[in-house]
Amino acid sequence: MGKGLILFDIDGTLLHAPGAGRAAFAQAFKEAFGWEQTVEHINFYGATDLNVFRGICAERGIESTPAMERAFFERLAPALDSRLAECPPVLFPNVENILREVSQHWNLGIVTGNIEATAWAKLHHAGIAHYFSFGGFGCTHAGRAEIARQALKASGVERPGKVFLIGDTPSDINAAKVNGFTAIAVATGGFDAQTLEKSGADFVFEDLTDTRRVLSVLDNGGSE
Repeated sequence: MGKGLILFDIDGTLLHAPGAGRAAFAQAFKEAFGWEQTVEHINFYGATDLNVFRGICAERGIESTPAMERAFFERLAPALDSRLAECPPVLFPNVENILREVSQHWNLGIVTGNIEATAWAKLHHAGIAHYFSFGGFGCTHAGRAEIARQALKASGVERPGKVFLIGDTPSDINAAKVNGFTAIAVATGGFDAQTLEKSGADFVFEDLTDTRRVLSVLDNGGSE
């Protein structure tokens, strides 16, 4: 493992789990606080679970507290896990092949707005958790740039060399740029390639099916 770090977003980048997250959120609100809370109006693209929770509280005129956040997330994780067990998330094309290839020479981590428990649940139910050993998560930080810094620290690599962040939203691109990482964007989520290019991505892929090009960008340190 000598080439550096590759940090992956989860939803919209590696996999999708249609409807599971929103349903789990609604269930957790009901179980934690007795709220009949819809989240259909929430844009989850590039968001963090912590920000979503705090935003819902603000809509209700309630100030979020650490105790409330713990109560909610303690219920969110099992709610999502049970739904994913019934309907596992779907990997985007060629994702597992890419992970298999890069895991031979790179340290792989996660940068996600999901809380840690739900992030690992999604990876586990998709069958790819074993490729990752660390990450930054949306349970302690509301901003994705800080989550990316958390992932870098969690890697335990003092001089990681080249660091790539692969995501599907402008928020992922910004998190990479703020931290001095190379930003690779994939148009498999809620944003098209043109939008991702305008957001400053160093490289944009429609998806990860072109194994040769993806590996070329990574192996050449961010140049093709």
